[in-house]
Amino acid sequence: MRRVLAIAGNTFRETIRDRVLAVIVLFALSMIVASLWLASISLGQQGRMMKDFGLVAVSLFGLIVAVFVAASLVHKEVEKRTVFVLFSKPVGRTQFIWGKFLGLAATMLAVMAGMGLFLFVVDWFVAGHPSGWLPVAVGLIYLQLLTIMAVTILFSTVASAILASVLGICVFVAGQLSHNVLSLTGLGHGAVLRGLSWVVFVLVPNLSAVDIKASVVGEGAPDWSQVGLWGGYLAAYIVAVLVLASVIFRRKEF
Repeated sequence: MRRVLAIAGNTFRETIRDRVLAVIVLFALSMIVASLWLASISLGQQGRMMKDFGLVAVSLFGLIVAVFVAASLVHKEVEKRTVFVLFSKPVGRTQFIWGKFLGLAATMLAVMAGMGLFLFVVDWFVAGHPSGWLPVAVGLIYLQLLTIMAVTILFSTVASAILASVLGICVFVAGQLSHNVLSLTGLGHGAVLRGLSWVVFVLVPNLSAVDIKASVVGEGAPDWSQVGLWGGYLAAYIVAVLVLASVIFRRKEF
């Protein structure tokens, strides 16, 4: 565990200093500020527009950080050949994968906390009162992004960094539509279609199940029992994906 934390700490220091990461975060903050303008031209929907557009900006730019940084974590170490220095020490490949994930997770936590706090303060300024829903929504977006990070790291063990990034984005989009896939089972088009729908539903993480943006903008309270259940499912999904990534990476030849 100590070696995993050492790799995680080193990964956090490397990624948090990345200039590209800083540019992305600044652009995300500027988009949140831009939502002030959208809120000002909306008719009586200032608070709603502010929250909705702000959460979309947090999710979008968080996704960019998650997939592009996660996709390059393994490849960068291999290209620099620093991975061979690590493996010459008592560091296993499984420890390497978990350490990289935890380090990037810490970086994402800092990024999401910064963007979430900024959005919270700006929304408080616009609405005149704090919204307790916003921190919860940002926290659940963070859980979604951790899932995509794990999936992207898995893809990066078998594909190029660019392809892994593209596949990670595709999984994110599919995860937002996962609940619609299951509805295909009720269309009555045969057992094959129903079976494929269930397979897709199981393999693709159901990210929409922990999305509470509608509640943030005042469209009813979420079902917390379902949110908690699906949150546990995503946590288990992350562990399973990282275990699979570790197995593949252990068998990989450089």
